[in-house]
Formats: sequence, structure tokens, C-alpha cells
Amino acid sequence: MIMKKIVYGIAVLALSTLCGCSGFLDQDNRSNVPSEAFYKTATGFESLANAAYSSLRELYNIQPHLFVAGTDLYADGKNVGGVPMGQYVFTTDIGIVATFYENCYKGIQLANSVIAYGEITENTSARLRYIDEARFIRAWFYFQLVQQFGAVALNTQMFNYAEMNHERAALADVYQFIIDEFTYLASGDSKLQERSSSGVGRANKRAATFYLAKVYLTRGWLDGKDYEAQMENIAQSTDFQNAAKYAVEAINGEIPSLSIEQAFDLNNEENAEIFWSIQFSAATLEDPKDDGSYQQAQFNPYLGGSEKPRNKSTEGNFAPSLRLQQLYTRGDARLEQTFMLEFHQAYFDYYSARTTSPIIYYYAPAWATDADIDAWLADDPNNLKTATLISKTVAEGGIAPSNEKPESYDTRRSMDYGCACIKKFDDYSATSIANRDKGCSTHDVVVARLGEAYLIAAEAYLKTGQTDNAVQMINKLRQRPGTVKTGYETEMTVAAGDMDIDFILDERAREMAGEYVRWTDLKRTHKLVEYAVNYNEDGILESNMKGTDGKYKTLRPIPQAAIDLNQAAVAQNPGY
Repeated sequence: MIMKKIVYGIAVLALSTLCGCSGFLDQDNRSNVPSEAFYKTATGFESLANAAYSSLRELYNIQPHLFVAGTDLYADGKNVGGVPMGQYVFTTDIGIVATFYENCYKGIQLANSVIAYGEITENTSARLRYIDEARFIRAWFYFQLVQQFGAVALNTQMFNYAEMNHERAALADVYQFIIDEFTYLASGDSKLQERSSSGVGRANKRAATFYLAKVYLTRGWLDGKDYEAQMENIAQSTDFQNAAKYAVEAINGEIPSLSIEQAFDLNNEENAEIFWSIQFSAATLEDPKDDGSYQQAQFNPYLGGSEKPRNKSTEGNFAPSLRLQQLYTRGDARLEQTFMLEFHQAYFDYYSARTTSPIIYYYAPAWATDADIDAWLADDPNNLKTATLISKTVAEGGIAPSNEKPESYDTRRSMDYGCACIKKFDDYSATSIANRDKGCSTHDVVVARLGEAYLIAAEAYLKTGQTDNAVQMINKLRQRPGTVKTGYETEMTVAAGDMDIDFILDERAREMAGEYVRWTDLKRTHKLVEYAVNYNEDGILESNMKGTDGKYKTLRPIPQAAIDLNQAAVAQNPGY
């Protein structure tokens, strides 16, 4: 079972796809037998299946520009400084896009190899399950591709030669392929395990059901009406109905039983909230200092250099926006669950010395009054707040902790300790702290969970006109422990009059802050241009979001190298 202790790469399948357009299969099984013979053995085939899982990490051990940059919730931090991805001024050869595209196709080719060898390898009790797990991984990678790039080449066979001719499939065909795969994988006919048997690190039926709901939801929005009708109309009339159906099946009657803090805790990575996660651990990484997840290193300002050895990162590439923090109302305790509002002498003192380490900065909530701050200062049984600098999270003014003078928020978020960090992905292990200079972590990345299933159901119900059911989904989600402060139950209860797509997006921000979904959320719901132009703190211009052809850049460019190497004629996406 692929959990934290699986050692990936007993046999390593190194794949070069020339940015997804060629199909070299370079096998290194690190043994003395030919690779084909090795993969026909039970041990070799298992190692190949494990290698397919390891490919998932490639999307999460690099900077997550494609998931978060250029949105309303995150802005450039200390080190990025006007990143082209965030300003929509990138070109067709930008490396971040090419790397993402290539890594997706590498993962697909590994999955295709598992499926192909699964037909000829030694028969074991796990053989058919490994094949279906590979089909899950392949469908998942295609879902990542189609959200970012639209129509893509649809490859379902293993290549052991250089294949240079890959036509882009029709967008409708790519979506139908993904839906068909997840429909089968979620059914009783598939050999995937139930979530209770698989653990969170292995593809399972509940995760397949979750993704089936999300793909239906995404296709349902593709009605050709967004961004001056430049998007293809492939939506089907039953898509939102099916999205609601399968989201409810994934929920399976469960109401979240853990707070956000508990659901993402490093020492509780196998919990009821999580359907599926991308696995990282020191035991499975060649170099934990370089190969781990960088999720904890994002969404914070600059936190000091080597003179601050117990700070989590010097990166701070995507500082949380003021808008994100203002979305939490006074009664919503998810703010404290998500953000590090009390910054101790060193960052990780919050976990190891909370009652003894002085609190040097307090990032007051957007709704805090002077009376609220005075009450917070007075609640000091351990005498830790005597020299605390107060940072008021207000649109204009406030105090920047490092220099005690008024600064606008968009200035403060790029300064030393200038704004609150998102803490929910923190890896406070000794290994993480030792690797703090790069911010690398061995904390798993959660990609399918119960809370989002509720949000998918709510959005789908809203789109089918079942507003009462949408309201019910949100109110059930808010029963999560640690969400509603005592005395604010009425204020935190949602009514039908509150419910529209902007509310759904706000709730997704509150529930899923820092999770890698915001760009695709805004793109899916036809809100990307509106939210980026109106709310991004780096001042995105609508003109930046249009290419020379007058089309909006609501898809990523097909990497130019992929077009140049392909013998098939490949049209570039609109906007480029």
C-alpha cells in the first residue's frame, strides 16, 4: 500500500516526452535483467506502479504559479516581484508552463506503461488493481491538463519509440474520456479499493467519485458563454445534476468532524477528512531538502534570513491578499485555524514553545476594533505580549511590524514579517526546520477532501436551481469544529438570499485558503478576468489579459517547443 513508508523507484522509469510531443521511454530498472523481463515480474510491476505515483509529486514540488498566480487571493511576495504568471505577460516559451505540461505527460506515459505491462506481467492478486490505479492517475493528469490548456493530445498507449505526431483531440473528447474513466473507476466493477482500505495515498473509489463530480462540474460551465464566447460549448444538460449526485456520493452522509487545523495537521495525515493526497516523506525522497513539497513555503511574506533559523521559509512567493483575510467575518473561526495571527519569537515556537516564547507580532483580523485588540492584549496569562507589535489588517494604513510606520497592505505583504502567514500546511518536524532555508517539506499535499466535496455539491445545486440544497450543503460544512465562534451561530447560518456564485467562491476561499485551486476555480466559473482585474493587489490590467489577437488568456499557451517538435499541425491557444 502506498503510504508514507513506500519507497518509490525500486525501478525507475525515466521518461522524456519533449514537452509532451515525443514519446521516448528510457527505462532504468537498476538491475541485471532487461527492463521488459523485469516489469513482467511481480516485483518489477509493483515498482512500475509505484513509479507512476511518484510522478504526481512533480506538480507540487515546484512553485505553484499555475494554481494561484494572477488571482484575487494571492499576490507577489518578497522574491517573486512582478512574476509574469501573475501579470499575464508571459510568452509561449515560459519555463513554468512548459515544465507543468511536460510533467503531466510524463505521468501519463508512466501510467500507460503500467496499463500496458499489466496485460503481460506475472499475475498476482494486486495486478488488476494496479492497472486501475494507473487509469486513475492518467485520468487525473488529463484533468489537470484540460483545465489549464483546453484541448490536448489524448495518448492512451505506451510508447517505446519516438512518436512525433500528436494531434490535439477535440475538447469534448478529452472531457468524455476523463468522465468515462472516473465513472468506471468509481463503480463496483473497478478494482480500486474503498477509501477505508486504500489509505489516503493510493487511488481509491471515493477519490474517483470525488473527481467524477468535479469533472462534471467543470464541463457543465463550458457553455460557450464566457469571455466573449471564445470557449467551446461542450456542456451537457445533465452535467450539474451529475456533479451534485456524485459529490453527495463522495460525501456519503459524513459531516466534517475535524477542524481545519486538525485536518491538515502533520501528525494526522491519515484522517477522515482526506480522500486522497500526494505523498511526501523523508523515507521516500532522494533529497528531502530539494525534492519535498513547497506548499508550506508559500503564502507568507519575507520572514528573515539565516539569522532566523526557526522561521519556516525565506521564500514568501505568494503572500495572502488583504481580500482573502477580509472574507472571514467576526464569527468565522477558520481565520485563526488558517492563519498564523500570533507570531512568536521564532515561527515554529507556535508549536513548541507557545506558552514561553514572546509574541512579537499580532496580526489583528480585518474586523478587529481597538477594543478587540485591547481585549486580546489583556488576555495574557503567560506575560508574552508586553512588547507585541500590532499589525492592523486594514485596506489603507495600519502598522507594518518591522518599522512601526503606516503602510498600505500591498506594501506590507512584501516586507519583513509584513502580513500574516497561512499556517495550515506547516511542517514543524525537525527535518523541515533543518531545511528551512528552502522551505521544503515532507508534509503531504491534500488534493481531494470532504470539505471540497460539500462545496462542489453546493455549486452544482446552485447551477441546477436547487438553492435550498446549496444552502444546506454550506450550513452542513460550517458544522465543522472550529468554524463558528460561540455566540455567532445565527450570523454564520447561510440563507437562500445569500446564495450566488460569488458567495460560493468566497466560501471556497475561506474553506480552502492556500490549497491549489483558485485559478481553476475562477476560470471554471467565468470569473477569472473580473476577479483578477478588480481584486488582484498587483494591479493586473485587463489589457494584460488579452493577447494581440484580442482574445483573453483564459488558457495557458501550448509550449512553443511542443508545437515545433510535433509533426501534427497544432494551433496555439487564444491570446498567444
